[in-house]
Amino acid sequence: MDREPAYSPTEVAEEARLTEEQVAWLLDLGLLRGPSADGYPPGDVFRAKMMAALLEAGFTERQVEDTVTAGGLDLRHVDHYVLIPPTERSPRTFEELGRELGAEPGALEAAYQLLGVATPEPGAHLPVDEERLVRELFGIWRLGRDRDAVLRAARLAGEGTRMATNGWGALLAEQIAGPAQERWLRREVDEYPREAVDAATRMFALLPSLVEWLIQRFIEQTVTSGITENFERVLASLGLGPPPEPTAPPSVVFVDITGYTAMTERHGDEAAVGVATGLQRHAERVASAHGGRLVKLLGDGAMLQLPTATDGIDAALELVDRLQRDLGIDAHAGVHAGRVIDRDRDLFGSTVNLASRIADAAEAGQVLVTDAVHRLVDNRADVQPADPVQLQGYAEPVVVYRVASPH
Repeated sequence: MDREPAYSPTEVAEEARLTEEQVAWLLDLGLLRGPSADGYPPGDVFRAKMMAALLEAGFTERQVEDTVTAGGLDLRHVDHYVLIPPTERSPRTFEELGRELGAEPGALEAAYQLLGVATPEPGAHLPVDEERLVRELFGIWRLGRDRDAVLRAARLAGEGTRMATNGWGALLAEQIAGPAQERWLRREVDEYPREAVDAATRMFALLPSLVEWLIQRFIEQTVTSGITENFERVLASLGLGPPPEPTAPPSVVFVDITGYTAMTERHGDEAAVGVATGLQRHAERVASAHGGRLVKLLGDGAMLQLPTATDGIDAALELVDRLQRDLGIDAHAGVHAGRVIDRDRDLFGSTVNLASRIADAAEAGQVLVTDAVHRLVDNRADVQPADPVQLQGYAEPVVVYRVASPH
């Protein structure tokens, strides 16, 4: 069985950005487990970082001491949060690693920033496992066509992982830890409820395994869909089949909440959160049901991408109807179809801009579509002419069509 890695007082101080005197102070307070014959355990580094964050936030050492004396600061459970014990240190510094990678000046530092973690000091020695991951990140994406491919990859990984981790943490605080803390602060219980500590421990242990499983499933989906989408082209290139038929342009749908600002002022921020949650839930379900995806939420609205113009109309109608029927929220939508630039799971281009402007022009309960959509759906009966609209950024009025609601 591998031994737990250990740290010297100097290493604990360097990791937490404290002085060795402050590490000794934390040990005297009983906030650190303390060194064994080999040194301080990884959990002590974690605890030291937590205390450093308190001091950086402006709390005084005296306040920390008083809280410990009053029994309000118990960090024993933190050992359970060290999911991956650090490995031995690399012999090369962070600065030397950047030169070895052949990265442009500042690229390695920028990658850390986009991953969402603290950038090491130039003279720091990374754990060898971390260095291996960084080498792989730069090694793979160096093959990219664009020089910023590695930074885009870092941002995607960082944002997705941070959203899951921070989101779960916030949900835990809202649903479990927060209520438990309130009970403890009101002295309804003698000590912080153990079940809340256990829930946090289990949550942080579950998340990496759950994410690993999901990543495997998403890899399967990505590879499978890639084979399906490209196989017809492969057959054609080998002379084994006709060239693939041109695909219909995708559609972009913007659905906005009608009177969102007034509703928030009238009912408060909690109501706004409820609306946003309901909008996300319904938008994801509707987009998926019609073969598309929710691209992003926009505060008072949502942006969806659908495979065809018909899918876009059907999704817009259904989402507007569901928001009214299930949540009592009035909404309106705009649909346009055409070429889009899909970059890092976001959409850009004139198609996106026009769809957004068309949505702005729609009234409560309305779904407006462009002439391009009208032509693509082959004069669909429920798509009816409407008065041209003057849109921001467009010199001439734009031809639009109104889609009659089925209800």
